[in-house]
Amino acid sequence: MTAAPENPGALTAEVSDAVLTAVGVTKRYGSTTALADIDLAVGRGEILGLVGHNGAGKSTLMRVLAGRERPDDGRVTWHAGGEWTQKSAADAGVRMIYQELALCPDLTVAENIALSDRAARGWTWRRRAERDIADALDTVFPGHGISIVRRTSDLSMAQRQMVEIARALCTPRLSMLILDEPTESLSVDATRQLYTHLRRLTEQGISMVLISHRMQEVLAAADRIAVMKDGRVVEVVATASTDEDALLAAMGGEVRADTATFRRVTSDAGDKGARSEGVVARVAEAGSRPFVVGAGEIVGLAGLAGHGQDALLRRLWANARGATVTKRRAYVPGDRQTSGIFPLWSVAENLTVSATRRLSVAGVIRSAPKRRLAAEWVDRLKVKGGARAPITSLSGGNQQKVLVARGFAADAALVLLDDPFRGVDVSTKNELYALMRVEASRGRSIVWYSTENSEMAHCDRVYVFRSGRIVSELSGDEITEDRIIADSFGESRTEEPVR
Repeated sequence: MTAAPENPGALTAEVSDAVLTAVGVTKRYGSTTALADIDLAVGRGEILGLVGHNGAGKSTLMRVLAGRERPDDGRVTWHAGGEWTQKSAADAGVRMIYQELALCPDLTVAENIALSDRAARGWTWRRRAERDIADALDTVFPGHGISIVRRTSDLSMAQRQMVEIARALCTPRLSMLILDEPTESLSVDATRQLYTHLRRLTEQGISMVLISHRMQEVLAAADRIAVMKDGRVVEVVATASTDEDALLAAMGGEVRADTATFRRVTSDAGDKGARSEGVVARVAEAGSRPFVVGAGEIVGLAGLAGHGQDALLRRLWANARGATVTKRRAYVPGDRQTSGIFPLWSVAENLTVSATRRLSVAGVIRSAPKRRLAAEWVDRLKVKGGARAPITSLSGGNQQKVLVARGFAADAALVLLDDPFRGVDVSTKNELYALMRVEASRGRSIVWYSTENSEMAHCDRVYVFRSGRIVSELSGDEITEDRIIADSFGESRTEEPVR
């Protein structure tokens, strides 16, 4: 375990038993300085937390520390010496778990493990891979329910995240883990299981760097926390001597995620009116109360991950059997890389692709309105990089802003959101909460699934799911995290199937 330096600027000299050290690291992309003169060290058996807003440089720094990118200035050194490259980092047992999952969708779980195993040779490679990944999954995530012979494209986001984590843990002679938002897709139980295992690994001397926008997780797991802002490390503190408010202030002001301000206060009469008049979506099952969305409502889908929420969103989007949905609807998928962004397109092209009908005349898209629409939403959501930037040059959080903007830039009466705030900071979340409330006040309806139950406080009504069924409907003061958790596990008198 390492102690925090008395002088937060002396980040390399004050860390005892450092295994990885960065001195004066600077990284530029064209005219943009992503990292500026960073000094940082990671101690043996330490969990170093790394926090900062989207675009602060966290992921870029992690790629440099993992040897995936070379700094333009400065150096990264391993305690055993030698030039720090991707190969030398891999040889040293350094492994990075990316925010954007790096699994091959057409390969099975076991084949993905073999692909990254440098020792996979001979006729027994498949058996070895199956054994290694099964052992890792069972150790970290008991009860995971993942078949190692399934293609990863058939797994849920949470299951793919578990596989990505387990794959990294299959690394021979693992010495350091770099984790970029590892819990964004995981359930509460899986998150607890992961951190329990990470602490066991630190007791074996394995070091870690943990990036997360979930401040309470970082405060609970990390020994020290480094704060980044505008490509610089502005503070490093011992976890025991700080709190969430202090970290958020160091990041650039008080930006705690607001879970109450934007909730609409409606009377019972007003709620009934919204649901009975101007219904934009309904899912009916024989002999049971239907799922209903009224005009101007924000309706949340809550409960344990993978219990039918995403299935309902897909059913509404496809206007499947038993669903009655308005023709004008938009869908923001939960898997940003696979189903969300168009990686070869610019921000403007990604943002406006769903608005082609309103931008075209006689089938021809008008360029001037397209530019204005893109500029309006880039400015409204403060997307770093601008409309002309390649979408892949943006941070994960800014890419997510573009996807959400795409949904609202269309002339849709119903916007479907599948865990839209995965991997975004609290400041961005507040902007998007406010955006949803403004759009709802203009008559748009929003159906929103989130893995964070606390976010459901922004909804007018919430349907709680368990085992593919709606087990309760909450509104007003009933919408609390404790109530959602209780209904997720408890019994309900009225259960409504969602197929």
